[in-house]
Amino acid sequence: MTGIEPMRRLGRVGYGAVGALLLCLGLAPSARGDSASCLAKVSSYVAELDELLAKEKNRLTPYDDLNERHFPFRDCEPDPLLDVVRNSRFIRSISYNSRTKQYFITFMSEEVVLGFTYYASEKRSGPDTNTALWVHK
Repeated sequence: MTGIEPMRRLGRVGYGAVGALLLCLGLAPSARGDSASCLAKVSSYVAELDELLAKEKNRLTPYDDLNERHFPFRDCEPDPLLDVVRNSRFIRSISYNSRTKQYFITFMSEEVVLGFTYYASEKRSGPDTNTALWVHK
């Protein structure tokens, strides 16, 4: 064995290690940002919200509890998130500010209006933008 042979072996191992490292780095965003998990959370929120809006007429506490359990939403792709919220029986509006890349999503029953903001470019809901208020007639 010549003095070059160990260097070749080390080089092959080094290339394998570099390849494995690059593979791990390529998978890191998927592990951190799980759109499917986020969409499941949004779906659960919308289902529970629809139940509450259909029956709860006297208290805001259940809505506050619901928001506390589900928010914030993180790592959702905006279009699938919007598809999920559009399935709500109580969706009232979805507005978009193209300058700030924010969606303003509002749900409403005869008694309660709820809403939240989703920052599309950051793929997250605003920390203090989920609201529940009484509708004054």
